[in-house]
Parts: sequence; C-alpha cells; structure tokens
Amino acid sequence: MSQINEMKAFLAVTETGSFVAAAEKSGVSTTALSRWVMQLEQRLGVRLLHRTTRRLSLTVEGERFAERCSDILQQL
Repeated sequence: MSQINEMKAFLAVTETGSFVAAAEKSGVSTTALSRWVMQLEQRLGVRLLHRTTRRLSLTVEGERFAERCSDILQQL
C-alpha cells in the first residue's frame, strides 16, 4: 500500500467516523482498511485513533496528521 493510499484511508475513516462506513465509501473491505490504518500508525510510531467497540475518535496527533494529510492530498 502506498503512503498516499494509507493517508486516503485514514482520512476516509476520520470523515465518516467509522471503519465500516469508510470501507463502503472507499470500495474496500473493512479488514483491509483497518490494516492500512494500523500500518500507518506503526510506520509513524504514533496512535492516530482511539478505538472502542462503540466509538472512534482522533488523538491529538491524529487531528494534526489529518489536517496535514488533507493539505498534502489537496496539493497533489
């Protein structure tokens, strides 16, 4: 998975607020999307999302990264 696609996956999750909705929007499986976001977090060495069974929210780092990703993808 390219870094750009990982950023797109992460932004889809942040925009929809769920992995399921982001996967449907992106046309990929929930498992794949979740794996891509986890790989992104591992590569960056920081947790971007707080995950519970009922809720998904951005960490402070996740908020900053989402803003930066959005800027980068708009420039591309």
